[in-house]
Amino acid sequence: MNTFTRLLGILLTSSILLACSNSNNNEGSTADSPVVPPTEPPVMPPSLFSQETVNIPSKATPAFTPGTPGVVVDNANLLRQFGTREINFNQARYTRYFLSDKDGMQPDGILVLVPGFEGGAANYYPLAENLLRRATAETSLVLEVWAVDRRSNHLEDTVGLDIAEELNDPVVGLDFLFGDAVGLELSQALVDGPNRRAVFHNSSTDTAFMAQWTPLVHSQDIDAIIEAALGVARNGNVFLGGHSAGTGYTARYAATDFNLSGGAPEPGYKKVRGLILLEGGGAGLSSEPVDEATLDLIEARFDGGLYGAVRDQMPRCIDGQTACTVETAAADCAAFDNSSCVEPELAFSEIPGLLSTQLFAASEVNAMDASSNDETVASLLQHDFDGIPGNNVIAQVPQLNILTALVGNTPASSITLLGKFIDDDGLAAAAASFLATSVGFQGPVVDGVATWLSKGETQPPQALVDNGPAPQSLAEITKWGVEVEATDLERSIVPGFFRGATNFLDWYYPSSGLGVTNGLGLDTTALSAPPPLGRGRTDIDNRTQALNIDIPVIGFGGSNGLTPVPASWLRFAAAIGPCMAPSCDGITPRVLDEANPSEAFPTFGDVSGGFEAYISEGYAHLDILTADDDETNNVIVPLLAFINRNLQ
Repeated sequence: MNTFTRLLGILLTSSILLACSNSNNNEGSTADSPVVPPTEPPVMPPSLFSQETVNIPSKATPAFTPGTPGVVVDNANLLRQFGTREINFNQARYTRYFLSDKDGMQPDGILVLVPGFEGGAANYYPLAENLLRRATAETSLVLEVWAVDRRSNHLEDTVGLDIAEELNDPVVGLDFLFGDAVGLELSQALVDGPNRRAVFHNSSTDTAFMAQWTPLVHSQDIDAIIEAALGVARNGNVFLGGHSAGTGYTARYAATDFNLSGGAPEPGYKKVRGLILLEGGGAGLSSEPVDEATLDLIEARFDGGLYGAVRDQMPRCIDGQTACTVETAAADCAAFDNSSCVEPELAFSEIPGLLSTQLFAASEVNAMDASSNDETVASLLQHDFDGIPGNNVIAQVPQLNILTALVGNTPASSITLLGKFIDDDGLAAAAASFLATSVGFQGPVVDGVATWLSKGETQPPQALVDNGPAPQSLAEITKWGVEVEATDLERSIVPGFFRGATNFLDWYYPSSGLGVTNGLGLDTTALSAPPPLGRGRTDIDNRTQALNIDIPVIGFGGSNGLTPVPASWLRFAAAIGPCMAPSCDGITPRVLDEANPSEAFPTFGDVSGGFEAYISEGYAHLDILTADDDETNNVIVPLLAFINRNLQ
């Protein structure tokens, strides 16, 4: 695999994740009610699947962050975007998914779900709709899904995209993002609105405060949502889960003691009925004790070194100002008790020219265009404005140039462009299978435009590959089974890229701060416990409760995904305590036998032991969230049973 292909695979992870519904309180379309004889009661249409996006205060007030007391905003790009210095990023955000005819009823249970790398709350739209409808039809349960958006979502400048959505005019959206690059005059709709184009922030001076957005900050944001859900759900029936990297957020939350001042613990796991791991392994304990140098570096990062290194893109001592190198750190940082030298990182995940906020933003316009035009129309991203060859945004915006590798010389429809981004049989999946979604296959060229074969259309044999039998040993773990085209690209994926007050992608995934505590695993006792057991730094992190986690866990993987076998969850199962919930027997261990029936398929304790594992054969990484609820789907039915069994 060459470097270009590898980087393209990384880029395309961002063009993933999942679909959403309409804007705040907007409701999805349904079939017309059938005509019935007047003597019969009217047949009502199915309840509409709806959403509402909510911001609530978070207790997390990290240093240097707009909204934290004492922080004065003077960054020109932030001031231009928000038009005020009164900016507050210390807010948790979630999108509530619910059925319209249940709105106002107390839900029997609420699932709080965290997206993975580069994912937005809209990832959970298809799963939420499938689950809520089945719950109502089969059990009469009223459920809701509250999907989390990370605080980085507040940075996304979508005001012009929202106007374009309201007008159903993707050209307005493209004008807002890139109109200057192709010589457009600012459209009247934008003049009447923000009277400007989009602001894109750099990954250093604009957003260096992300270096303080540690795992604890994100756990505190999730906790604000959990607490809100506890105030709504019947009998406190709240569940927590995540997809992909979101399973790590889930595990860290459960292991966190939220009493940072000491005394009786307030563990995250005590606030929820169960944990749901979707195509991710959660987290585990470190195999080796943490050394003092690692702890020194963690403190140096947190106490200002990483903020300065991100801001200046140069190595910095603990004060964030003093220059240093790792090789000469003892001398360079001698003025400080902690002489660690912190190396620079980008504030958020970005590969200049490849992985970029411009690319993520463009995907929203592309999806809006796909929802407005059929497959015989070339993508708006390829349109040559003013009739000038090459005067299109793919050619004129450097951050979008990489799309030429997908488009080639043949114009493609917007739905085809999106399909090429995320399909498990495409170039992206060949380089990085963790981003793959089974959405069909490239179709024929019609009227000069490359089309896409979505689910329901006849698929070529290349789309239905047989990857062979399931692996038996840990050494041979790979994808297996006959691939399934499980996800409807146009119905389940396209809307989530742009509709409503949330979206499909996290434009500014806050990777720098998430790495502050690298090296500690799921237990931060050596850092956070009082001396002599630790350094008493609960302000950095306080994950001391992993071995006490006693609630049920359920894991879901795809045989063509990142967790293709049940062994993917062994590390997390080994990091937590026995299940003591009412649904468990309190005796059966989380894992009964790690080697039987095979290493790849160990025997978990199942319901009695509070650890269940399910694999959907032929599913790619994102199909676990986006697949239709049909006979191939091994997620919705067992998930509903898990929830029903653990309600109190």
